[in-house]
Parts: sequence; structure tokens; C-alpha cells
Amino acid sequence: MRVHDRSQGIPGRARGGMLAGLFLGLVIGVLVAFGIAWYINKTPVPFQERLFGPEAEKEKRSEPKPAPPASPSAQEPIALPGKPGDKPIEKPRFDFYKILPGGEDAVPAPAGEPKPAPAPELFLQLGAFQDPADADNLKARLALMGIEASVQQVILPDRGTLHRVRLGPFAKPEDMNHVRATLSANGIEASVVKVGN
Repeated sequence: MRVHDRSQGIPGRARGGMLAGLFLGLVIGVLVAFGIAWYINKTPVPFQERLFGPEAEKEKRSEPKPAPPASPSAQEPIALPGKPGDKPIEKPRFDFYKILPGGEDAVPAPAGEPKPAPAPELFLQLGAFQDPADADNLKARLALMGIEASVQQVILPDRGTLHRVRLGPFAKPEDMNHVRATLSANGIEASVVKVGN
């Protein structure tokens, strides 16, 4: 069996054509790259003309020069707080303490003073379900009514895992009573739950 050598079957003219094609493609690529670079450099750059162009020279000439500062004797005397010999008032190094929410309230109370007890939060509980799908169904029904509810998962030792559907917290009992009346009109009963003191 005789193995055919492909290099012997290609005539010299075909090899030269391939090299000429590669060279021609390289030359065309360089010319295209040069043309794109020339086009980009030819287009005006808006910031460059403004800073270095003839318009910038005109703007520099037309700008009014600031007036020289008045001599210290012509200025009004500056009143400094305190008496002579007092320590100078130092500006605090950081002023972000003033920006933080709470401001003065952010300082902890002294240990001797009792803290006021937080007011209890009011919630409306609409149900407690062992099946999470039931809790989600009630939440979806409330959403269709325009009421946003939350589902809380609680583990009780005697009943297992329960999924509570609750509304709130309510800041005022009046707000809670308004929502409770809306629920009652739609056939949903709700019980009031106080969380906290």
C-alpha cells in the first residue's frame, strides 16, 4: 500500500498564491487600522478644544481679575469668644456625630436613671395554621383586599410548628380598629395581640 504525499501534489503556483493572499490581507488590515486611527484623531474632541483651543485664550482674556484683598487694618475686627488667656476653642475632629440619626438621643443614659418602658405593639392575628399553604392562601386573600400581612413560623412544644398570619404593628388603636372593621366586613375575624409590656 502506497501512502500519498500531499506536498508533492500541490503545484508551486498554489503555494505562492497562498503567501500572496496572506501578505495582501496583512497590508489591507494595516491600512484599515491606519484609516480608523486617522478618522478618530481627525474628529474634534470637545474638551480638548475648550481647554487648549483659541476660545480658551479668549475666555482667559475676558475673565475679570479678582480684587486684591483689603489690608488687615481696613477690615473689621473679628470678635473671638472668651476672655484673654482662655484656651482656644477646638473644633471637633469629626462631625459625623451630628449627622447620625438620634443626635443627642444617641448618648446612653446614665446607669442610675431607669429607662422608660417601651409601649406595647399591637397586632391583629388572623389565624394560626399547621399547613403553611393555608397561611399563604389567607395572606394572598388579604393581598387582594389591599392589606399586607406577614406569616410567622412558631414552634410550640405541645402543638408543633404553627404559621401565624398577622397584621401590624399598629401605632394607634384607631388605625387597628379601622383595619379590623374592614376585615370584619369581608368575613374575616381577627384577634388583638399585644407584644411587649
